[in-house]
Amino acid sequence: MKILVPVDGSDYSMKALQKAKELGEFYKAELTLLTVIDSGRFVSVDFKQDMINASIEAGQELLHKAALTLEGYPHGVKTTYRMGDIANEIIAMAEDNKFDLVVMGSRGLGVFTRALLGGVSHKVVTHVNTSVFVVK
Repeated sequence: MKILVPVDGSDYSMKALQKAKELGEFYKAELTLLTVIDSGRFVSVDFKQDMINASIEAGQELLHKAALTLEGYPHGVKTTYRMGDIANEIIAMAEDNKFDLVVMGSRGLGVFTRALLGGVSHKVVTHVNTSVFVVK
């Protein structure tokens, strides 16, 4: 079994990470931690490449910290990042890699996302062909 866990550093995504660990231990599942760098916010920035590089570095640091919380997890932990629209990238990752389950927080870090009551999680649940466990 393979579980995809999108993380963004929010409390909700950290709760989802812990729930994924519990489920993963029960089902003996490999966990893949994913962070998505929202490339849409760089469209009109003069120093776009510097911003992208800084975002990639921050994403890698986030993944490293998240993976550390799973130290000793017996069934394997992978980390990866993608760039693009957050929900679309989570959906593509889940489907392209045939994950059995996506475990994600109900809300993320963005103010806009909070205003939409979890716009990313709602879009993922609505459009992905994989089962989704949403953690509040």
